[in-house]
Amino acid sequence: MSDRTAEDLIKVSPEEFEQVFQEETEELLASRLRLGLGVGILLYLSFSVLDWFAAPDFWFPYFLIRLAVTASVGALLVWQRFPSGRRSIMATSYAQILAGWTGISAMTWMDAGFSNPYYYGNLLVLFLLGLFIPWPLRMAASLCTVAMVTYLVPNFLIHGWTKDALLPIFFLMGTVILTCWATFASVASRRKDLSQRMQLSSANDELKELDEMKTNFFSNVSHELRTPLMLILGPLDSLIRGEYDGEQDNLLRAMNTNAHRLLRQVNQILNFAKSDRGDETVNWIPGNVATVIQDQIEAARPYAKKREMELRMIGVDELPDSHFDPEHLETVFVNLLSNAMKFTPDGGTITIRGSSDGEMLTWTVEDTGCGIPAKDIKKVFERFHQVDGGSKGKTRGTGLGLSLSQQLIQLHGGDIVASSVEGEGTTFTVTLPIALPEDAQAGVAEAPAPDAEGSASGTSEEAKPARRTSSSTQFADLAETELKTVDEIESPEDAPLLLVVEDNPEMRAYVSNSLRKHYRVVTAEDGQYGVEAARKHRPDMIVSDVMMPRLDGFGMVEELRKDKTFENTPILMLTARTGSEAVVKGLSLGAVDYVNKPFKLIELEARIAAQLRASMAEKELDERESRLVAIGQMTGTIAHDLRGPLTAVLGRIDLVRMITEAGGTLDSIEDDLASVERTVNRVSGMAQELMEFVRGGNVSIQLQPGNAADFLGTIDKEMRGPLKDCDVELVYEVDDRALMDVDLDANRLQRVVENLINNSRDAVNGMDDNDAKTIWLQGRRDGDQVLIRVADNGPGIPEELADKLFQPFATSGKANGTGLGLSIVRNLVTAHSGTIDCDRNPEEGGAAFEMRLPVAGVQEPSGEADEALPEQVLAELKAQREADEAAETVETDSPAVEE
Repeated sequence: MSDRTAEDLIKVSPEEFEQVFQEETEELLASRLRLGLGVGILLYLSFSVLDWFAAPDFWFPYFLIRLAVTASVGALLVWQRFPSGRRSIMATSYAQILAGWTGISAMTWMDAGFSNPYYYGNLLVLFLLGLFIPWPLRMAASLCTVAMVTYLVPNFLIHGWTKDALLPIFFLMGTVILTCWATFASVASRRKDLSQRMQLSSANDELKELDEMKTNFFSNVSHELRTPLMLILGPLDSLIRGEYDGEQDNLLRAMNTNAHRLLRQVNQILNFAKSDRGDETVNWIPGNVATVIQDQIEAARPYAKKREMELRMIGVDELPDSHFDPEHLETVFVNLLSNAMKFTPDGGTITIRGSSDGEMLTWTVEDTGCGIPAKDIKKVFERFHQVDGGSKGKTRGTGLGLSLSQQLIQLHGGDIVASSVEGEGTTFTVTLPIALPEDAQAGVAEAPAPDAEGSASGTSEEAKPARRTSSSTQFADLAETELKTVDEIESPEDAPLLLVVEDNPEMRAYVSNSLRKHYRVVTAEDGQYGVEAARKHRPDMIVSDVMMPRLDGFGMVEELRKDKTFENTPILMLTARTGSEAVVKGLSLGAVDYVNKPFKLIELEARIAAQLRASMAEKELDERESRLVAIGQMTGTIAHDLRGPLTAVLGRIDLVRMITEAGGTLDSIEDDLASVERTVNRVSGMAQELMEFVRGGNVSIQLQPGNAADFLGTIDKEMRGPLKDCDVELVYEVDDRALMDVDLDANRLQRVVENLINNSRDAVNGMDDNDAKTIWLQGRRDGDQVLIRVADNGPGIPEELADKLFQPFATSGKANGTGLGLSIVRNLVTAHSGTIDCDRNPEEGGAAFEMRLPVAGVQEPSGEADEALPEQVLAELKAQREADEAAETVETDSPAVEE
């Protein structure tokens, strides 16, 4: 091996290296034992042929020895394939090699001792060990020692010393030395190979990490430059086009703030590039660090005051004079102070402490913010690294500030370290030498002499170093623009609902305020809140940024697309990333369009309008296709739905015929005739409902004064018997009937209640036969409404149907029906100026449908509503009604209907 150890070559602990080396050794040993001993067993037995000719008198005992050795070695070889054998493979391999040696040595004990040439077989065993078996040196040396003892001692004791012993001893000892040297060389080679592989793996990991960090850096730079650029160009474009009347001052202040923010980012990138190339030099000037610190704290106080944040200084004015570069220290302190303010919540405290020990001066910046995770504390000074958090979510910046600060402090011969307790705060400590370094004395600039009353810590205004960058630029990341989300902007009531997800508050306000003129808008500040807002508001379209804290835009799209509710909701991405990779990723996850920052609002609005039109057209096509499919299904289910009423009609007709043949009068069959009439009206109503659905859901009803209690009583009378036949109990509960007068179309509304009862019947019939099956039919007065309630104690409504219960074709897998029942129910109730809702957790335990109808005289006549409509809409409605009547006449007169 080279002079460099494995620990020098790779960035792992010696314990970790030894563990990996041991695991590799055992794996290599297992594979080589299978091959080497497998071949060795065959050779060991095949030498019995030699025994037949070379030692015929001892052939049988030699054969028994060979058989015993091969059996034991083979058994251990098989055992090594099991986990317990693998764990002890070093010991078992030692026993296998020693068994082969001992067997050959035993043959020399039996015949001629040292004169027996069979010691050549032991030479083969040693060659196998040295060249093929990957043991550590101590194991190989141990086995060679034990093997030599097992050969020499028994032979000395049995045959005594002869000069014939010299030849085997010399050959065997020479082979032992070669075996140990080969083992040592093999181990050294394998250790070096492992160290190089681990070094290469470590280097690859570092390169991958660095490449990822650079990619993130360029993405951050693109985002941090394009976002303020967008907030400059966007408002400027709005001003040029004459928009935002009365808000010009806010737009101009926002443009100014973002211009400073853009300048700060550019300055920081340029300073870092200069420092990274080694071109940065220190302009040593005598002075006091307290001057720089105090100036920057005063510049930061207005930003701290807006957030009710306290800035405290302790011991700073006692710092001694020293030599330093004011511009460099200004950059370092501003980076530390602005970071502390960004990571500290409103109302927090930031403390700057100063101290000195005579040789080094120290100042610290302590905050009471969110702290830095332990896994990130060692990486805070790495270039491109950023820590998410802070009081306002993602921290602005390029990830270069702390790395640049460390380089500048190290140029001064000092150091900067960080310590943090997550959830409590972070402290950055800067130490600088007071004495001027010897190699820097020649380049010291002369500082203006302080006035007579000046002191080291109170330098006169003339002696203060000129600030290179204005405070507006230095603390631009802390500035808040005047752009705020304006909830008072009146959006069209029937406009599509947009969800705008953007972590930058100014960008979120600018985009949402612009879109509110044409759309209803809700906002969210990151992807996680975006998912929650989408599930709460169910927007028609989502406009989202890509780079956001907690959950980015890609993660939000992926999460929403898992929910079937948002399968077809268009999602448009706003991004500062350029290139096809990000676009392909977003589109593959389910985004429908991309808009690169900076963009023009008119382009964004045009893309939103186009996507909404496409989404609406897709919905209409899906609805038409579903309607056609349903019409096809109806042809097979109409017969089933109408069979019951028609059977009842035929039965009543047969009963009437029997009564009349027996000489009965019309008075005696009046109830039967009324029942026939009601049944025929029900059949007619069912056909009308189907025709209304085919024509697009237009419902026509004829309202008549009636009493809800009488209406429900009729239904109770007709439904109780059939339900009882199904072992279902109908509980009828109606309050004060005198207060339940309503205007209703009895035939059409009866279909509604019967549909609800039949659905409850199907639900409870799915229960076990031993369970009580109950349906409640209830009615009562509730304010200026009449409440009609149908409840059951069945299994309830499946979760997947909860949100689309009243939509066409929503079924829970019933064998019969088209999935139109509840859709028709909702249309009929709406036509009665009522509402219907579902309670999925009623006290009865199953599900409950609650229908509310206005009491008589409360609902507005349809004629008055029509008069309030625009003339064009009235004309369209009139034409639609005439077309419906003509279509109805044609369908009624058709041979199919007559038949």
